[in-house]
Amino acid sequence: MLPVFTIELKGKTVVITGASQGIGEAIAEIFAESGAEVVLLARNESKLKKNVNKFLEKGLKAKYFVLDVAKPTEVEKVFKEIGHVEILVNNAGIHLNETIADTDINKWKELLEINLNGALYCSKAVIKQMIKNKYGRVINISSICGKTGYEFCGAYNASKFALIGLTQTLAQEVARDKITVNAICPGWIETPMAEEVFHDEKYAKYHQIPVEELKTTSLEAVPIGRYIHPKEVAYLALYLASDYASAITGQAINICGGLCMH
Repeated sequence: MLPVFTIELKGKTVVITGASQGIGEAIAEIFAESGAEVVLLARNESKLKKNVNKFLEKGLKAKYFVLDVAKPTEVEKVFKEIGHVEILVNNAGIHLNETIADTDINKWKELLEINLNGALYCSKAVIKQMIKNKYGRVINISSICGKTGYEFCGAYNASKFALIGLTQTLAQEVARDKITVNAICPGWIETPMAEEVFHDEKYAKYHQIPVEELKTTSLEAVPIGRYIHPKEVAYLALYLASDYASAITGQAINICGGLCMH
C-alpha cells in the first residue's frame, strides 16, 4: 500500500492569472485549501470579488487584483504591489475559432498577447526574485493544442505551441536555481470556454456537424468518454508546485483523458 502524503503550501504566495472562472478559479481554490495565500488576477472584477469572498468565508487566504496580462506596464505595477511570489500559474487565455485563411489579424495579435506574451510578462515579473531566493515554481497552462495542430483554431494552436517552447527554455535557464517550470496541457475541460466552442455555429459548420451534436461528438472522441473537471487540473498543478515534484521541470504534461498521447 502506498504511503499517504499531503501537500501543504503554508507561507507560500501563489499568483494565478485568469482566475475569475474555470481552471484558474479551481487552481486558486485548491491552492488556498492547501494553506497558500492566493492572489487572483483577471480582467473581470465582479467574478474575482465573488471568488475571493467565497474563499474568505471558508477561512482561506485570498485577495485579487484586476489585471490585463497583455499590458506589460500594468503587469509590472501589480506584481510590485503583490511583492514576494513563490509560485506563479500562468493560466489567462482566450480562444479564437477561425481558419488561417479567415483569421482576423487584430484578433490573432490580441490572442497571442494574452495567451503567450502575458505568460512572458508575468514570468519576467517574478523570475529574478525567484533566482535570488533559489526557489520558485512557474506553471503554464498550455493545451493539447500545443502538441498537435487542430483545424479551425490556428491562433490558439500557435500560442499553445509557443507557450510550451517558452516553458522548456525558461526551465533550462533556471534549473540550477532550484526553480521548476512546467506546462499543463488540458484537453476538453468543463469550462465556459469549452461551452462557447460547443455552441459555435461556425465551428460546427466547418466540421459539418449540427451544432447541437458538437459536444457529444467531441467528448465521444475522448477515450475516457467525458469532460475533465477543472479540479483535476488543479490537483496536477498542486503536485507540480510541491516539493514532491522538485525533479520535474521543462515538461508539458497532458491531462486529457487519453485524447493526446504524446
